[in-house]
Amino acid sequence: MGARRKPSIRDRYARLVGRDIVREVDEELAFHLECRTAELIARGVAPERAREQALRRFGDVATPRAECIGIGRRRERRMIRAEYLSELRHDVVFTLRALRKRPGFALVAVLTLALGIGANSAIFSVVNGVLLASLPYEAPAELVRIRTAYPNGKAYPLSAPDFASLREEAGVFEDVVAYSPSMLTLTGRGEPRQVRALAVSDGFFRLLGVAPVVGRAFHVEEHRPGGGGVVILDHGFWQREFAGDPAVLGRTLILGGDPFVIVGVLPRGFSDPGRSELYVPIVHDETFSATTARARRSEWLGVVARMKPGITPEEADAAVRAVGSRLQQAFPQTNGPLTFSATPLREMLVGQVQTPLLVLLGAVGLVLLIACANVANLLLSRAAARETELAVRAALGAGRRRIIRQLLTESAVLGLLGGVAGLLLAYGGTRALVAARPEGIPRLDEVGIDGVVVAFTFAISLLTAGLFGVVPALQATAGSVVGALREGGRGALGARSGNRLRGGLIIAEVALAVLLLVGAGLLIRSFLHLTAVDPGFRPAHAMAVRLSLQGRAYAEPDARRNFFNALIERLEALPGVLAVGGADRLPMQRGANMFGLDIEGRPPAPEGEVREIRAVRVTPGYFEAIGVPLRRGRMITPRDRGDAVPVLLINEATVERWFPGEDPLGQRILLAAPSEIVGVVGNVRQVELGREAEPEIYIPYAQRPGGALQIVVRTAGDPLELAAAVRREVHALDPNLPVEGFTRLEQVIAGSVARPRFYTTLLGIFAAVALALAAVGIFGVMSYAVAQRRREIGIRLALGARPAEVVGSVVARGLALAGAGIAVGTLAALGLTRVMRSQLYGVSATDPLTFAAMILCLGAAAALASWLPARRAARVDPMVALRDD
Repeated sequence: MGARRKPSIRDRYARLVGRDIVREVDEELAFHLECRTAELIARGVAPERAREQALRRFGDVATPRAECIGIGRRRERRMIRAEYLSELRHDVVFTLRALRKRPGFALVAVLTLALGIGANSAIFSVVNGVLLASLPYEAPAELVRIRTAYPNGKAYPLSAPDFASLREEAGVFEDVVAYSPSMLTLTGRGEPRQVRALAVSDGFFRLLGVAPVVGRAFHVEEHRPGGGGVVILDHGFWQREFAGDPAVLGRTLILGGDPFVIVGVLPRGFSDPGRSELYVPIVHDETFSATTARARRSEWLGVVARMKPGITPEEADAAVRAVGSRLQQAFPQTNGPLTFSATPLREMLVGQVQTPLLVLLGAVGLVLLIACANVANLLLSRAAARETELAVRAALGAGRRRIIRQLLTESAVLGLLGGVAGLLLAYGGTRALVAARPEGIPRLDEVGIDGVVVAFTFAISLLTAGLFGVVPALQATAGSVVGALREGGRGALGARSGNRLRGGLIIAEVALAVLLLVGAGLLIRSFLHLTAVDPGFRPAHAMAVRLSLQGRAYAEPDARRNFFNALIERLEALPGVLAVGGADRLPMQRGANMFGLDIEGRPPAPEGEVREIRAVRVTPGYFEAIGVPLRRGRMITPRDRGDAVPVLLINEATVERWFPGEDPLGQRILLAAPSEIVGVVGNVRQVELGREAEPEIYIPYAQRPGGALQIVVRTAGDPLELAAAVRREVHALDPNLPVEGFTRLEQVIAGSVARPRFYTTLLGIFAAVALALAAVGIFGVMSYAVAQRRREIGIRLALGARPAEVVGSVVARGLALAGAGIAVGTLAALGLTRVMRSQLYGVSATDPLTFAAMILCLGAAAALASWLPARRAARVDPMVALRDD
C-alpha cells in the first residue's frame, strides 16, 4: 500500500465532526488485500510472498483509492446537503409555528426591523439613483466638464472663442462639445407654452454615445450660419406630443416664432441634466474661432469633453490649464488672469449632494443598529423563557451547534419578514422622497425600487438577522443543562451575565440615539437660523411670472421696450395692484449676469485680478414691487429711456466693497458706455439665504432691453387671485405669448431652502424613530428586570419597604444605563458631527445648547420608560408574588 500521506486539515475536521472517508476507504482496501493474502496462504504460499502476489494481482492501488475517496466524499456531501435542507425546512416550519403562537412578539420584532430596514432601503434607493447608478452615457467615467476658472475661485461657462481654442489645442481629448440651455416658446400646438431646449454643438450626441431611434443626428452643415432650422425630440416629448408616431420626421414645430423641421427622436432613457425636451443646433458664427479676441468674455457655453484612453482627470485638468496659460499670453486683455479647469462629469453633477446623502445613509444605518439591539433584547427575553425547552433538547442529544443553528434560523426568518415589510415601507418612502423633489438634488427621475435596491434590502435583512441573532443564540446555549432543568427556566439568561448583556445593548441603543438626536438638533437649529435671515425684500403679497419675447416680431429693441412698457401700464391699472416691475433675474434664482467692473477715474485692476460684478436689468417700479428700500439718491424712472444718459443703481454691498468712506452718487462705471450711479438700494440675498449679499448693479431695462423679464406684481391681497387677469392683459397685447408659472415670492425663498429643509426633515424623522426605539428598549429591559425580580420585590415590600423606594431603585437602574449610553454617545457625537459642518448655518458642530437639549430630551424619555415598569413593580402584592413563584 505504501506510506500513508499526512492527514490534511479537511481529513482532521472530518474525523472530528463525522465520518472519515479516507480511513474508511483505506480500511476497505486493506480488508480486500488481507482476504486475498489469506487465500494464498491457505493454498500453501508463504505469508511474505502471499502479500506480494496479492498486491501484484490487485494492480494499481492509488487510482481506485482516489476514485473511492471521491465517490465517498460526493455521497457524503449529498447526504449532508439533503440532511441540512431537511433540517432547515423543519427549522423554518418550527419557527413559523412558534411565531404564530406568539403573535405579539412576532409583530413587534417584524415592525421594529421593518422600520430600520425600510428606512435604509428608501435612502439607499436615493443614494443608488443619484450617486451610484451609472450616468446614461457611453463610458461616463471618461467624461469631464470644462469651465472657466477665475482667480477668486469662481467658475463660469466658456465663451465661444475659448471653446474653439480648447477644441484645437487640448490634445488629451477625443472630442470637445458645447451646449447652452434655454426656454423656447412653442406655438401652433394648442395653448402657447415654453419648452426646455438645449442648443448643442456638432458631435454632441456622438460624444455621449447616443443615436436617435428615429431619424438622424445633426449634420455638420446645420451648425453653420444659415444652415439651422432643425430640431431633435426627446423621447418623452415625442410620446406626449405625437403619441410615438414614427412618421413625425419632416413635420414642423414653431419655436420662438421660427419654423424648425423635426429630423430625429432620441431613445428612451437618455436625458441631459436639465431634462431638455428639444435639441437644436448651435450656429457656429464668426466668434467660434481660436484666433479672435472678440467675445472672449461672453461666457455662455457649457462644455463637456471625452478623455482619450489612458488619460486621467488630473492629466485632463493639467492640459486645459496649460491651454489657459497659452491664451493668457495670446490674449492678455481678455484672458490675462483666467484659465480653465476640468472636473469629472459625475462629480460636477452630484458633488454638492454627496456628503448630505451619505450622512443620511449613515443615519438610517444607526436606526437599523438600534432596531437590531431592540430585537436582540426581545430574543434574549424570549430565550430566557425557553431555557427549559433548550435544556431538554440538549439533554435528548441535540448539540450546541444544532441548537444555535435553530436559533439563527429563527433570526433569519424574522429578518426576512422584516425585509419584506421594510421593502413595502421603502416603496412608499421612495415615492414620497421623489414627490418632494427638493430643488438642487440631481437625477431624482432615476430614483426608484429596482433590482439593486431589492437585492440590497434582502442582503441587509440577512445581515441584520446575523447582528441581532448571534449574541442571543450564543448566550442561550451557554448555560448548564442540569442547572437549567433544576431552575425550571430561571437559568443562564436570568443570571448576571444575561443582565449585563441586556444592559450593554441598552447602552449601545442610547449612544446611537444620542448621535441621531444631536445631528438632527444641529440641522434643526441651523434651519431655524437660516429661515430667520432677512432676504432683503418683502415677499408677502407679491408674485412673479416669466415672459419671454421671441421671434422676428421682437427682434428690435424698441419692440421689446414697447411691449413691456404697455404691459406694465395695463397691470398697474388692475384693481388691487400696488406696484408692478420687472427684472431679468429674481433674487435667489440660479445663474447671474457678470460684468467686468471698471470705475471711471480709477487705475485698472492689477495683473492677475479680475474685477467683476453682478448685473440685473430692471424696469421702473421693480424695487417697489419686491419691497427693496432706497438708501440714497433716486430710483430708476420712466425718464431713463434708451436715448437718455446711461444710469444705474448699486446696492450697499457695492458701496462697502468699492466705495468705502465715500459718496458713490455721481460716479460712473464703464460698461458699454459710462453709466452714472444715481442711487443706492438695500442689499438683497442673490444666491441663497445662507450667503451674504454680493456687490450688484441695476441697469434700466429700457437702456439694455433683453428678450425675457420676470414681471413682479404686488397686490393688497392674495396675488395669485390676479393671475387670470394678468394672463388676460398679456394676451391682449400678444395672444401667442405663453403665460405660465405664476410664483409667489414666498415660493422663491422656499425653493432656496428646499434642500436643507429636506435633509433636516429626514434626519428629524430618523432621530424621532431612534428616540422611540431607545425608549421602547429601556422599557422592555426594565419590564423584564421587574418580572425577574418579582419575588424579591414582593419580599422587600412584605418586610416594610416603601413603594417609593422600589420605584426609585428601578428608575435609578434605568437612568444609570441611559446615563452610560448618553456619555458614550456624547463623546462620539463630538467627533462625528464635524462632518456636518458644511451643512450648518449659524450654529457650530459642537453647539452646547443643542447637545444639552438633546441629552435632556433623551434623559426624559429614559426616565419615563423606566418609571412605567417601576410603578407596576411598586404595586406588586407580596402574598401573590410569593405564592406565584
